[in-house]
Amino acid sequence: MSKLGVLLIGGKRSHQESHAAVFTEHPRCRLVAVADETDAPQIRHELNQELADDHSIPYIRDIDEALARSDVHIVSMCARIERRGVVAVKCAEAGKHVYLDKPLCGSVQAADTIVEAMDKAGVVNQMYCTVHAGWVQRAKYTIDSGALGTLRAIHCEELFAKGPPGTAPKDVVRQEKERHTDFTFPESKREMFDVGVYPLTAIHWLTGRKAESVTALTGNYFFAEHVENDTEDFGAISMQLEGGISASIIAGRFGYMSHPGGGVQRIVLVGDRATATFDASRPRVEVYNTDPSFMQPERDEFDPMRMWGSTDERVPMMPRNRWRRLDGGRDVMIDDIAAFIDCIENDDRPLITAREAAQPVEILMAAFMSAARNEEVQLPIPRIPT
Repeated sequence: MSKLGVLLIGGKRSHQESHAAVFTEHPRCRLVAVADETDAPQIRHELNQELADDHSIPYIRDIDEALARSDVHIVSMCARIERRGVVAVKCAEAGKHVYLDKPLCGSVQAADTIVEAMDKAGVVNQMYCTVHAGWVQRAKYTIDSGALGTLRAIHCEELFAKGPPGTAPKDVVRQEKERHTDFTFPESKREMFDVGVYPLTAIHWLTGRKAESVTALTGNYFFAEHVENDTEDFGAISMQLEGGISASIIAGRFGYMSHPGGGVQRIVLVGDRATATFDASRPRVEVYNTDPSFMQPERDEFDPMRMWGSTDERVPMMPRNRWRRLDGGRDVMIDDIAAFIDCIENDDRPLITAREAAQPVEILMAAFMSAARNEEVQLPIPRIPT
């Protein structure tokens, strides 16, 4: 069987670092090239070239030219969030299967456009998320088994234990904006947006229900970099779902020293007969010995939040050995991409297509509106013509 050719859109200091590494190891795939828009910022061209050099593949500075190649079957799409609505549509119109970075995009208008394009093209498309992780799968099994009775509420947490905390000015009270158009910064991310997509996608998949209303708050509690870029480092969202289910998440980044592992990943399910908790760090063993305690690394000027794998290669971080997960800490992206390839070969529908991925985008946009107004926001939210 011939291998599926994979085109990478996006380079170093993007999630493409991780996507490319997993596609490289997949036995049914081979990397073909890296590509991006011709008018992408020069720094993006340089970082794209670096990733191409790492994998000994060409860099094509023209997406249309790259998509026209007959040896490209899959696009791993990690374009800048601000451009995803345009780039994802081009991939679909070219008839390529698309592995979408998360979040899907940065506006409900772009999400609507992507969904329409993917459906019209009939290509297999999937957004990266955590629904293939063992702890999320166990939560789904428990709901479907009926052991909890009727599901009444669900809470999900995702907090990253990275970045040097304690630098945010203590007198700063975040003033949220209703709408954002910029999402790409070297030193920080919009953490409720970028991390919150994981628990929101999990909730949507676990319940099969859409949100009807959203109440949210955002904050700047930990990092000076986020304050300087006017990006939140923390967010909390409360929702009412269809069918009367209450749902909530907390999401963000809270610093190296805030957790014994990589951060909090947890789901709490409340039924009318029982309650259950699912934790990515369980089952585990805890090790107590004479090893030195974890010390946070020095601040890296190019990636102070340690968002990218290449930072770990350039500036190694002391391992955190106190908690040892019994599953070995398996990377969920391996299983996520494997499921995507299986869907292509078996003509199946992925668990999270662009259509499912659009719901978290709308919730996040409503959450920014809610945090700015300090009031509940009803869904669907108005579409703003572009």
